[in-house]
Amino acid sequence: MSTFFLKKIKIFFIACDYLAISFICYYLSNKYFHFNLIPFRNEHYKYTIFMIVGLWFLISQYTKINENFFTEDSTNHFRNLSKATLLFIISIGIFYKNFMINTNNYLHFIVVFSITTFLYFFIMRLVFFGIRKKIRGRFSNSVNTILIGKNNFTSFILSNSHITESMGIKGYYNFDENENENFYIGNLDLLFDDLKSKKIDNIVLCDDSMHYDLYEEIMRIANKKMIRTYLIPDFKNFSYHVDSLDMRHGVPIIKSMPEPLENYENQIIKRTFDIVFSSLVIIFLLSWLIPLLGILIKLDSKGPIFFAQKRSGLKNEHFYCLKFRSMKVNKLANQKMATKNDDRITKLGLFLRKTSIDELPQFLNVFVGNMSIVGPRPHMVSQTKKYSKILDQYMVRHLIKPGITGWAQVMGARGEIYKDEDMNKRIKKDIWYIQNWSLFLDFKIIFLTVFNVLKGDKQAY
Repeated sequence: MSTFFLKKIKIFFIACDYLAISFICYYLSNKYFHFNLIPFRNEHYKYTIFMIVGLWFLISQYTKINENFFTEDSTNHFRNLSKATLLFIISIGIFYKNFMINTNNYLHFIVVFSITTFLYFFIMRLVFFGIRKKIRGRFSNSVNTILIGKNNFTSFILSNSHITESMGIKGYYNFDENENENFYIGNLDLLFDDLKSKKIDNIVLCDDSMHYDLYEEIMRIANKKMIRTYLIPDFKNFSYHVDSLDMRHGVPIIKSMPEPLENYENQIIKRTFDIVFSSLVIIFLLSWLIPLLGILIKLDSKGPIFFAQKRSGLKNEHFYCLKFRSMKVNKLANQKMATKNDDRITKLGLFLRKTSIDELPQFLNVFVGNMSIVGPRPHMVSQTKKYSKILDQYMVRHLIKPGITGWAQVMGARGEIYKDEDMNKRIKKDIWYIQNWSLFLDFKIIFLTVFNVLKGDKQAY
């Protein structure tokens, strides 16, 4: 019964959160704004509830408050929950300020809404952690799990009290007889004695260098005693991550790095955002900007309106990256990056590059699927050939689509490359983005990009 409840408790509390915030907003809207909303009949009610639920979904995804319900430390959870609640209150405050007609009671509404929301989450989480503690205690006392051998996984597990409690881990047995750590139970001789005489429910084998005969003997006794067995491969110098373990057709695979965009649902979210955002830019901006700048570019210098350069994209497949032409037509365009005071740049081109307006045609690349709004910047094919031989991790950046802007750019890693280390710094930031992608991270990068353009970027030339 407790196992069944543990599986369902996350869904129960998430559902309670959505119902509670919807009810609080609905009740206080009626009280302070005299909205006279009739549930499920009034269109304003439906739109308001849709906005509230949508806001909470985005904020909870960003703060990851619904992940690791059973193993996360309560302090960390309350910290993330406080951040999520504060963001939610600010978002609701902005929404109500702009869309409610009667705002005389606005300040009173915000105060009551803030107190009510914080109280709800605080009380509900206290109840949850109390229930979790009782279930963990019962589970830990009733289930005996032991580890055999010692590796990175052993240290990782034993250093986390929440995990040891939730798995009912009592300690580990090892070949070395001189161990004196807290969780050390004994050597292998004691192990065989305990397997025969004590109640053990689960065995986790943590040493894949174990001799085959020893492994067979442990498995033989475990099968006779109806003990469940689990195996953890020992990867030297490998740091386990919450997203490291993946299942493929029932086969456990440990990934060397987390990669959120390998998840198909995340790919759909990112692609949907790309299509919607690029469509709006194409319709409302590029539809009139392309003809206008086309005339100015033609008047400024001879050559085409667009500069289409072959660049490296997803999985190193080449595509033509579009830009407004900002240079005079020259033979070095596909080999040499722009430098400070580059005499190839036209007068109009200098303005276009300073304001990053020259990059706007890449929204067409995004719409057709060559690029994304946010991602590692696409490099020239000649650069890819050069640095893929010099930098070991260079090609990792091609695991996702290149972007119009990226984490490296907003963190200052843009402009001219003076030495190999400059490129290496960019690669590290690109890989960090791949490992830590979220929709809110994309929003943050877009905001920082706009902010940098407005204040002026010294490295944009």
